[in-house]
Amino acid sequence: MMILNYKYDKCEKCNGICNAIHFQQNFENWTSGNDVVDNFIQDTQLSAHHSTKEALEWISYNSFSNIKSIVIGGFSKVYKANWIDGYIKHWDYKNQNWVREGQNIFVYLRSLSDPKNIILEFKNKINRPYGITQDPKTKYYMMVLSDECKICNQACEVIHFQQNFESWTSGNDDIDKFIQDTQLLAHDDAKKALEWIPYNRLYNIKHIEKIRMYRANWIDGYFYKWDNENQDWSRYGKNMIITLKVLNNYVTLEFMNKIKTNYEFYGITQDPQTLNYMMVVIDKCKKCNRICNSIYFQQNFGNWTSGNNDIDQFIQDIQLSVHYKVTDALEWIPYNRFYNIEYVARGGFGKVYRANWIDGRIDKWDNINQNWKRHDENMFVALKSLCYSKNITLEFMNEMIFHHKLDPNYRIINFYGITQDPETKNYVMVLEYADDGSLRKYLDTSYNKLNWQNKINHLFDIITGLKFIHESNLIHRDLHVGNILKLKFKIAITDMGLCKPANCNLQKNNVYGVLPYIAPEILLGRAYTKAADIYSFGIMMYEVISGLPPFHD
Repeated sequence: MMILNYKYDKCEKCNGICNAIHFQQNFENWTSGNDVVDNFIQDTQLSAHHSTKEALEWISYNSFSNIKSIVIGGFSKVYKANWIDGYIKHWDYKNQNWVREGQNIFVYLRSLSDPKNIILEFKNKINRPYGITQDPKTKYYMMVLSDECKICNQACEVIHFQQNFESWTSGNDDIDKFIQDTQLLAHDDAKKALEWIPYNRLYNIKHIEKIRMYRANWIDGYFYKWDNENQDWSRYGKNMIITLKVLNNYVTLEFMNKIKTNYEFYGITQDPQTLNYMMVVIDKCKKCNRICNSIYFQQNFGNWTSGNNDIDQFIQDIQLSVHYKVTDALEWIPYNRFYNIEYVARGGFGKVYRANWIDGRIDKWDNINQNWKRHDENMFVALKSLCYSKNITLEFMNEMIFHHKLDPNYRIINFYGITQDPETKNYVMVLEYADDGSLRKYLDTSYNKLNWQNKINHLFDIITGLKFIHESNLIHRDLHVGNILKLKFKIAITDMGLCKPANCNLQKNNVYGVLPYIAPEILLGRAYTKAADIYSFGIMMYEVISGLPPFHD
C-alpha cells in the first residue's frame, strides 16, 4: 500500500495541487539524456503554477511528422514539422492527464547551438516555445517553437497563410507575390486575403459576355477562418456561383482595391487552354456595397423561366429590389412543387384551389450551403388561377403588381409567387391560405361565439388594411365579405383584381363588384373614389355586428 506524502503532493506556494505538482509527478517518466536540458525544462514546469504557457516539455522526436528543412536566416538549422499531439492546455482531473490543443499544428524545430546556453537561446526567441526535442540521427537538441506572428503575438491568419506558401504557385512570380502580399496583411480577417484557385476547382464554366467574362461554380468556396482542430481553413460558400474576369492589368494592391469597389474579390486562377489569368469575383450590389439578397437572386436568373418575358421581368425586378427583407420577394414556383391540390371556390376572375407547398417560404440566405433557407415546408397555400391568363393581359399583370405593392401590410393576404397550371396553361398566383375561409363563411359558422371585442378587433383589421391601401394611393373597388379572409390570428383583405390607382380616370366607368356593397354614386355612373371603399366597409360593419347579410330583410 502506497502512503502519499502530502508534503510533496501539495504545492507550498499555492497550498494546493496546481500545474507544478502534476508536472513534478511525471519527472521520472522522461529524460532528454542531458542534465542541463532536464533541469531547464523541469524549472519551467515547476514555475507554471497557474498557466501552462510558462512550461516547456520534453517532446519525443517521433511526435513530429512531415519534417522539412526550410531556409531561414541565421546559423542554426531550421525545420518545419507537424506536431502530432499539440500543446498542453490544462489538467483533466477526471482522466488524470493533460488536455491538449492544436493537434498536428505546424511548428519550427530550431537547433540549439549549445545546450549550456539554453536559457539565453530561449530568452532571445520571439516565438512562443513549446519544448525541446532531439534529432535521433544528428543528436542535436532542438527548440520546438510556435509559429506565432510577431505583430499579433499569436498564430494569426497570416501565419497559416505563410505556412502554405510552398504548396502552391500560379507560375508567375508577380502574381505569386501579389497574392502572398494580400495574405501577409490579413492578420485578423482571412476574408481580406486572396488565394490561388486551381482551375479544376471550378465547374459549370459558361461564357456570359462577349468581353471574355464567364460564370462558374467554385467547389471549395472562400476561406472564412482557421480551424485549429483540423489544421485547415474553414470555408463558406461551397459550390457558390462566381464570375471569372480576364486579368489584363499588372496586379498591385491599388489595383485590387479598385476592383473591390464593384466586386468581392476572392482570388486568381488560370485557364489551362488559353493560359489567361482570371480574377475570381462576385458582383457587389451597387446600393449596399456588398453581396446582398438581390445578388443571390440575380445569380439564379438563368435557372428558371415562367415562359413569359413579362412575368419573368416582373419577378426579377422585384427580386433585384429586395436588398434586406427577403420575404418581400416573389419567386417562380414550378407547379410540381405543389401536391394535394383541391378545388375550393370560384371567384369573379378565376378559380381558387388549396394545395401543399413542398418547399415553403424563403427565409434567408445560407452561406454555408449556398442556397435559400426555407421554413414552413409543406405549408397550405391558396392557388388563384386566373382564367385565360395563358395570354397575359394588362389586368392580370396589374393585379399582381398592386397585390405585391400592398403585400408588406400584415392585413393584406401574403403573395408568395407565381406558377403555371401545366394543363390549362393559366398562370396562378400563390397566396397565403385562410383556414377559416371568407369572412361570410366565418360569420355563418362562428358568429354566436363572438363577443363585442372580437367584432371590434375584426373590423379594426379590415379598416387597417383598407387604410394601407388608400395610403398607397390605391382603391380596392371590390370590397365585400367574400374578399375578406379569416386566418388563425388575423382578418386580411384579398383579391386585388379590380384595384386601381386613386387618381385613375376611366373614360367608361363599368360597374363591377357585389351589388349590396357598391356605393350609390357608383351605380349612378360616377367615378370610383376612396369613399366608395368606405361605403363598402360600412356595409361590412353592419354585417359583422349583426351577423346578417346586407339588406337581409
